[in-house]
Amino acid sequence: MNIIHLEDEPWDSGLAHYALTLAEAQSFHGHRVEFWGLTGSPVLRDAEARGLKTRSWTSTGAWRSLLDLRREMAEFGAEVVNAHTGAAHTLALLTAPRAAAVIRTRGDARLPKASVLTRLAASRTTVFIAANTTLQASLQAAFPSARVRLACQGISCPEEPAPLPGAPYVGMLARFDPVKGHVTLFDAAQMLKPVVAGLKILCAGDGSELERLRWQLKPLGLDGTVGLMGHVADKWSFIAGCRVGVVASAGSEAVSRAALEWMASGRPLVATRVGGLPDLIEEGVTGLLVPPGDPKALAAALKVLLLEPARAEEMGAKARERWSRHFSVEPFYQTTQDIYAEAIDSLSRRR
Repeated sequence: MNIIHLEDEPWDSGLAHYALTLAEAQSFHGHRVEFWGLTGSPVLRDAEARGLKTRSWTSTGAWRSLLDLRREMAEFGAEVVNAHTGAAHTLALLTAPRAAAVIRTRGDARLPKASVLTRLAASRTTVFIAANTTLQASLQAAFPSARVRLACQGISCPEEPAPLPGAPYVGMLARFDPVKGHVTLFDAAQMLKPVVAGLKILCAGDGSELERLRWQLKPLGLDGTVGLMGHVADKWSFIAGCRVGVVASAGSEAVSRAALEWMASGRPLVATRVGGLPDLIEEGVTGLLVPPGDPKALAAALKVLLLEPARAEEMGAKARERWSRHFSVEPFYQTTQDIYAEAIDSLSRRR
């Protein structure tokens, strides 16, 4: 297939990673793939580093050169134009050749809303791909006549997982942002500290809240228990040093790269019941789900896995198995290609 991905975010994100992982897998399997994005964006630099052919534009220039973009898509022979953001979706509808299937992947946190304009866009969209079942249901409710399919994100893992450490170390890999739930994890740590000897809570990531959160540790009595590590160069080594992973987000998580990384590394995961996380975790088998913003429930779930090492080992092994079967790159690629083939077939039958 000849495939163009449109992803115009100016920053790295879970949605960008979804698009990049898919495009790289399609290229690996022999498809002609181009990745189009904003000039100078980290997303486009990542695409180039992965060996993908790219095309860049400025946020204003794109709208001034619609005819040029349309001509380039036609010259490329695009069979599929896959838009990964709202603005990219509009661009795709304006520039994609008539023979190309326009596909809108929804992996953003905001749920779709029906309006005159969005209904018109939906009527001209060959198929929607939802990154989780919540988005799938919302798309189907907003646009009943649209074709909506599910394709959860897949990721690669560089090596076989390391054994779980004996020490009761809990890890969190997330940017330091209020939505990620660090404060909830701190409150849970205060409850766990008296009952779990040697407890360590290790938090890695970038973000504007990092320094403010550092100042909270000593007043909370957690300066010897919680470590805020900032950016870590090797996330896989960080994960290997932890017995349990946490995703404590209060919202968002339409796609969760971090959750999949913990699973791929054979770690049991405690996560909040938001976004696409319930799609990833098999409750009580590969991890535990808790309500968002509930430190008591988070502490209780972590306590189970920290004080019952055998259960943590079993859940971690099953998490790795679930990732391999459902959320590694190959099933992600194959599911999406089946959707693409269906879209192309439906388009040809309409003509």
